Amino acid sequence: MLDEVVRLPVSKYTDEGLLEQEIASAFSQYPLIAGHASTLAEPGAYLTSDWDQFPYFVVRGEDGRVRAFYNQCRHRGARIAEAPAGTVKNFVCPFHGWVYGLDGALKGITRAHDFPGVNPCDYGLVELPATEAGGLIWVGRTPGAELDIPGFLGTFFEDLVNFDVASLIQYKKTKVVKEANWKLLIKTYLEGYHVPYLHRETLAAAFKRGVIAHDSDGPHIRLSAARTNIGECALKPEEEWRILDYASVYYTLFPNTFFILHPDYVSINTFWPLSPDRTIWTHEMLYRAEDFAGSAGQSSLEKRFRFTNDTVFDQEDFAIAEDVQRHLLHGGSDHHVLGLAEGLLSIFQNNIDERLAGPGETAGTSSTTRTTTGQHS
Repeated sequence: MLDEVVRLPVSKYTDEGLLEQEIASAFSQYPLIAGHASTLAEPGAYLTSDWDQFPYFVVRGEDGRVRAFYNQCRHRGARIAEAPAGTVKNFVCPFHGWVYGLDGALKGITRAHDFPGVNPCDYGLVELPATEAGGLIWVGRTPGAELDIPGFLGTFFEDLVNFDVASLIQYKKTKVVKEANWKLLIKTYLEGYHVPYLHRETLAAAFKRGVIAHDSDGPHIRLSAARTNIGECALKPEEEWRILDYASVYYTLFPNTFFILHPDYVSINTFWPLSPDRTIWTHEMLYRAEDFAGSAGQSSLEKRFRFTNDTVFDQEDFAIAEDVQRHLLHGGSDHHVLGLAEGLLSIFQNNIDERLAGPGETAGTSSTTRTTTGQHS
């Protein structure tokens, strides 16, 4: 992938100052995925942030438009949307009962006579940039900015459209804290080298020894993992090929989302840093209703979710990442060595590093060490 061995400092996963720079750059200057559009199917439907460092909620208005606001009452800052998701006619602050409309306007101040000279028009909720694109809800952190998601994703936006992600519906979403760095967790997805070993009892039989192909568009990465049956495509005319019959397609959508297209369901994994060694992981599974009809279909979907979420992700991928994290400060090496099949880990790391801009630094600074080898196929 890079035609070179890379030595990556373990400080990438332990340095508090580096994490602060990542939050100030990657998590502040780029659009972030709030969830799938199906969670906002009707006016008044809302979802809230999974990350306290960015307290927002997104709601669909009576006009059908998606809007995002800081989840803070303009009176004394209480959170006004408390559940992870729900449906309301208005938002009512639980502290003192101030009422806000779906458009963020302040509609009512309790005991308004106590606030002479306070014009409700001046105290609507602080709006954030938000949009619905490619079947996903996107939010930005800079009030007044505009989000151009097709421009941000480049050619990969066409994939979301062509795979018809917008027509999917949410099956389930989970949220847990993992004891590992957010980048370390994402990197478990970015190579197939581990599949015959870590996943020997689960995924190894379905994939051809972890063989993957990849490309990039800006800071985003797309990779395809060949399934064992990929040779069967040669028996069909090319115009009849359907990639999801022979491979699973994965995307790292910068900075913190790993998006997985399987033949019959989709997984959206997001990672929100709490500290260098603690991360919120959310997993939202999507499906098409016609593919899982009736009680038998829902039972099959639940089986897929348990296998993917509980076994493959949690007990295998992320359990090993947590094990690595526990020993980073106590091990015998100050770096990890990445082989030729693990080049995407370095590409992903460079995508983050190149966008850092801390005091006294310029974007593009990277401390990755590379050892060039020859060309390989």
